[in-house]
Amino acid sequence: MHEHDLKSFGAIITAVMARRHLSRDEARTVFAEILFGDQPDLQKGAFLAALRMKGETADEIAGCFEAIYYLDTNRIRAGGDIVENCGTGMDTLKTFNVSTLASIVAASLGVRLARHGARAITSRCGTVDLCEALGVDVECDVDTVHRSIEACGLGLFNGMSAQVHPSGLGRILSQVRFGTTLNIAASLANPALPRIAVRGVGEAGQIGPTLDVMERIGYRKAILCHGWDERRQQGMDELSTLGPSVIGVLDGNGGRSLYEMTPEDAGLRCGRRDDLRPRDTVQEEAVEAVRLLAGRGNPSRTDIVALNAGAVLWIAGRAESLRQGTAAALRQIASGAPLQKLRDWVRRQNRDAESGLRTLSSIASAAGLTL
Repeated sequence: MHEHDLKSFGAIITAVMARRHLSRDEARTVFAEILFGDQPDLQKGAFLAALRMKGETADEIAGCFEAIYYLDTNRIRAGGDIVENCGTGMDTLKTFNVSTLASIVAASLGVRLARHGARAITSRCGTVDLCEALGVDVECDVDTVHRSIEACGLGLFNGMSAQVHPSGLGRILSQVRFGTTLNIAASLANPALPRIAVRGVGEAGQIGPTLDVMERIGYRKAILCHGWDERRQQGMDELSTLGPSVIGVLDGNGGRSLYEMTPEDAGLRCGRRDDLRPRDTVQEEAVEAVRLLAGRGNPSRTDIVALNAGAVLWIAGRAESLRQGTAAALRQIASGAPLQKLRDWVRRQNRDAESGLRTLSSIASAAGLTL
């Protein structure tokens, strides 16, 4: 690394610290240097922290996305109305992994989902951690994930795997334990590049800029959300059953809306905060997940999963409203059908299906169930 390059990158850090916004091209160039290891770790960490403290613009997030997607992603062609749902972390109220279970419920009702997640960075149990504990092969290549999406309507790309992002993303994420622009931009760099999504963000103020980014990179329909507790003091990157949620919607016809909703608006009672907290271990979370998908879960956990699955059903055109989608998700969970969808997914997204099914069977046994 030449001194000139170090100083040039340092000047960008200084500018961001002084709250100067970067252009889309500048952001793409900077993040390319970060991905390919062209700067020392101290400089990369300083830049990520400075940008997070300043607050990212739509152009900065889009530039980061372009660097990851076009320079460091093994991409696939997935036709049809593929949907993605995820949380992006950086929230203050940590819950169990709602989006993963919501995706399984929605898939069991016919929605085709291509998910893109990571191991825990700012949470206790990331979607990759949970899915691995349930028996899904999270280290497989993108073609295996693609076949799973085609066969059973559900697949997960591991954003920290070199099979998915071969150059640098996983290496960087594995070294970071605080929320950064990568939480948003990297999660958008889905190898299937869906055009429909439900996404949770860590702050309500991120909804507008993230919707801007999603429109610019080709999303047609989206729900972005941030939920609060009952006192609006702490927030989660999910639709909340503890208090109100703010929702931004791209309606697929060029329209955009922003509004608040309460659990009661979706036909639900307010949940219990303690019930939504993550368990101490990933294995405990996996047991809770299987119970819930079998229709035997904690009521507060079941309601928040149904609410967020209802959002997927709504944006995917499988329900006429969020309230209707939530009701459909509750009925589906009560039937136990989502657990069979999980079993099918484990079988499909696996280089060793028998091993994955044994893992799931062991978790089911610990949950008092037989598969």
